[in-house]
Amino acid sequence: MVELIVFIVITAVVVVGLVAGMSGAVRTAPVPKAMHQGLQLAQGRMELILAQRTRLDFAGFTSATFDPCAPPGGAQEACLAPAAFTVVAPCFYTGAGTCGFGAANTCQGGDVNYKCVRVRVTGPQGITVAEFDAMVANY
Repeated sequence: MVELIVFIVITAVVVVGLVAGMSGAVRTAPVPKAMHQGLQLAQGRMELILAQRTRLDFAGFTSATFDPCAPPGGAQEACLAPAAFTVVAPCFYTGAGTCGFGAANTCQGGDVNYKCVRVRVTGPQGITVAEFDAMVANY
C-alpha cells in the first residue's frame, strides 16, 4: 500500500512538471501568437467585407465597392492593423476571374451568381499567417 502511494505521488509530481513546462513553452511561442493575431485580423476584415455585401446588395457588391477599408474611406479604426502585420489588399473575383494570390481560382466554377473574396494577412516576418475565403450568392 505504501509503495502505491509513493508511486502516485512521484507520478503526480512528474506530470505536473511536464504540463507546466509545455504550457509555458506554448504560451510564449511567437508563431502561434502571430497566427492567432493574424487570424483575428483576417476574420475582422472579412466581417467588414461581408457587411458591405449586406449593405450594398448583390448587384452593388463589386470589385470597386466590396472593401470598406480601401481608399478613400479606409481610415476607420476597424481597418487598422498592428505595426507587425499587414492585411494584404483583399482579392475580389467573380465567374471565371481569378484571385491574384498565387494559384488561379474560379468562383464557383464560373457561375456569375456567385462572388468570391479572399483576405490574406502577413505577419512580422512577411509570411502569410492567415487567409480567409468567402463566397456570396445572389439570393
